[in-house]
Amino acid sequence: MVETQDNASLLYNWMQECEKENIVLSFKGDFNQDLVNAILLLAERGQNIQNGSTVVRARVFSIMVECMQNIRKYGAVNDGSGELKPGIVLVCRTTDSYSLITGNLVLNEEVASLKAQIDKIKLLNKEELKSLHKSVLTKTELSEKSGAGLGLISIARKSDAMEYQFKQLDDKISFYSVNITVSINSGT
Repeated sequence: MVETQDNASLLYNWMQECEKENIVLSFKGDFNQDLVNAILLLAERGQNIQNGSTVVRARVFSIMVECMQNIRKYGAVNDGSGELKPGIVLVCRTTDSYSLITGNLVLNEEVASLKAQIDKIKLLNKEELKSLHKSVLTKTELSEKSGAGLGLISIARKSDAMEYQFKQLDDKISFYSVNITVSINSGT
């Protein structure tokens, strides 16, 4: 076990890093619906998010919901024996934008399809995304597990930029991270 002095240094260094990187909210752990609700409640009450315009704040919260639901619904379990899906969520704010950074485990067999879906969405402009969203809603029968990509389309519609990466961890699991930017001025 780490000594108390080391814990204090570790926590202080983490706090300093959060300030340096403008992190206003961070969570690492196993995601379920109750946890998603609790994180959203904390974010809603957070001063750094409250200070944004109503439109920008609504975009940030909508994207947070979609990202955490993606972790909860589509993330891979840590050891294959349980239902808990580990992930991380960071919300950072600068004078110009919010960054929502999430990461979670995914099965390697799903990586190619997810990459293709994101790459396709990233090529579309806002009007094309709106049209695709309507098309998917009218042509797709939604289920509990599959939203037919509606979450990713919604994120792309409400954000100004979306970048992703995959890091293969072993023959079954990869770590998927996405960094989404919402401009402070995008809602004005």
